[in-house]
Amino acid sequence: MTVLQATHITRSFAGVRALSDANFTLRAGEVCGLVGANGSGKTTFARIVSGLLMPDRGELRLYDRPVNLRSHLDAEKARMAMVHQNLSLVPEMTIWENISLGREAVGPVRLLDNRSAMTQAEEAMRSIGVTLPVQERVKNISPDEKQLVEIGKALAKNPRILILDEPTASLDFHQVESLFRAVGRLKEQGVAIIFISHRLWEVARICDRLAAFRNGETVGEMDFAVQPREEKLIIPLITGQEAREVKRKLASVRSEEMSRHAARGPALEMEGVSLPRRLTDVSFQLRRGELLGLGGLQGQGQEEILMILAGYLKGYTGEVRVDGAAHGLRTTRQAIRRGVALIPGDRHKEGLFLEHSVFANLLYPKVSMHRGSFLLPRRRYQEVAREAMQAMSLQPPDPRLVVSALSGGNQQKVVVGKWLALNPGVLLLNDPTKGVDVGTRQNLYAIVSRLVENGTSVILYASDNEELIANCDRVLIVFEGRIVKELGASELSEEKLVVSSLNVEHTEKAAAAAAPGAGTEGGPA
Repeated sequence: MTVLQATHITRSFAGVRALSDANFTLRAGEVCGLVGANGSGKTTFARIVSGLLMPDRGELRLYDRPVNLRSHLDAEKARMAMVHQNLSLVPEMTIWENISLGREAVGPVRLLDNRSAMTQAEEAMRSIGVTLPVQERVKNISPDEKQLVEIGKALAKNPRILILDEPTASLDFHQVESLFRAVGRLKEQGVAIIFISHRLWEVARICDRLAAFRNGETVGEMDFAVQPREEKLIIPLITGQEAREVKRKLASVRSEEMSRHAARGPALEMEGVSLPRRLTDVSFQLRRGELLGLGGLQGQGQEEILMILAGYLKGYTGEVRVDGAAHGLRTTRQAIRRGVALIPGDRHKEGLFLEHSVFANLLYPKVSMHRGSFLLPRRRYQEVAREAMQAMSLQPPDPRLVVSALSGGNQQKVVVGKWLALNPGVLLLNDPTKGVDVGTRQNLYAIVSRLVENGTSVILYASDNEELIANCDRVLIVFEGRIVKELGASELSEEKLVVSSLNVEHTEKAAAAAAPGAGTEGGPA
């Protein structure tokens, strides 16, 4: 049975067409993927369907009846719920308060029933395999836990239509598996689900069908009941070009460049760095013109390493050396002056001034480091912004646009582009392609590759192992705050990264050493 049908939906923002001809059908008890490049209109469409935006033209039908959703309340009355890409949680409120917000439980005499609301919140979280203290304030939990609370908040509404907009971007493998099991149970109950994701392997695995958007239009569909579940078949729908397999570069691709820069010594060193309860005796060297990866399970200390190097984290022991000289890098200004720049993991909180222009965001680092005349060379800065937009293929290339009006992928281009004018010697990338499409990902790494070829040294933490395999010269595996293994480019594979991330070899040796009779000559009789 068709539960949702959208026909010829259009929507514009300040003259920019976000949707020009979106068509979509959703049936009961199915998961339908929605794929497309950043800026293709996926999130705009989801916000229209969930009542957060009104279309300029077109028709929406629910259960074969035309509807006019003027607010999210109209959508909720129709038993629709959305998990937002940009979380809708209130940081100062507790988990249970966020989950019950707008649907507060009341008792017989119309008083708030907080105990019942807590129980409902716990049940919603358990439905996706998560146990969290629901009395905890949202501001105190990790980004991945916030994403899970956002999902639990939607499920607590008992929807018949569920929209998941990039629900796995902040989740690790085990959390993704728990979510997929919950989605399977919802399907069995007849819930219809729209699944928006840039992780094509997830779409191919969990979806029954998919629709592809490009430049605000529906350009194609796939039905996995009759078509293979292969990522390479999805890519042409997104890009409009024939799929090209991602090939891992050979270990020798940048060997000449690294050899040429090697005489100047390492670009950066960490020696014996420890941070209470987070890092223990971390030591490594970053070569000039090298792209060094940080691998391992999520939350093992990779981000802490980057934050120390960027001057965000204090209270550590050990030594950090840049260009052979010891520097504390105790502030971000110190790090930037030493040529160390960070592309943060949360672009909204750490990387952008969302309500300011593209121009202001691109020039902020350069202006903040400006010395000399009180007057700024505006014409020169306009040229710097134009060059950055061109290098990043920003769409639309208008420096006057407010950053919040850009798609997620184009926002991330601004985060990267603002450092190009400073020409950093060391670039730190904290999961830089989280939540961006295939084309934007390729564009970002092409720019990073050019920087590396010109002598910039890069440290990359990526939650997607494929990105480490495709781009890194070496990968350091971080486990429980320690570097436990180094893999060269020729050793990199999905299997080795997963096994090393679990520290299986160390665990097996420890277990063998602890076994009865271990270490005794001849072993047990």
